[in-house]
Amino acid sequence: MVWLGGLITFATIVLWVYAFCDALTTPKQQIRILPKVLWLVVIAVLMPLGSLLWLFLGRSRQAAPVYGGTSTTTMDTDDLDPSDFTRPSGSPHPLGPDDDPEFLRRLDRRIDPDE
Repeated sequence: MVWLGGLITFATIVLWVYAFCDALTTPKQQIRILPKVLWLVVIAVLMPLGSLLWLFLGRSRQAAPVYGGTSTTTMDTDDLDPSDFTRPSGSPHPLGPDDDPEFLRRLDRRIDPDE
């Protein structure tokens, strides 16, 4: 019977942490009924009840954007052009050391100075 009390306590703490972090990271435009600061206070003070109130009353019921942005257009892999990845970046210097011929020459000299 003690393990059941521990399990309920653990679930309550997990729910509280989730609700608090969710309320903290939710944009204020998506929060209903109370201002964001008051929701954080309600969640913190009324530990089990505040979390449930936040989940059912505080957050909006809209689905979150898939890519984390606010844009309504979605990018699909069918829209990608393979030639976009092979174009030079426009930078006058190489992207990495293995693309720089001078770096490779110096590296060869350091590895085998006799040549």
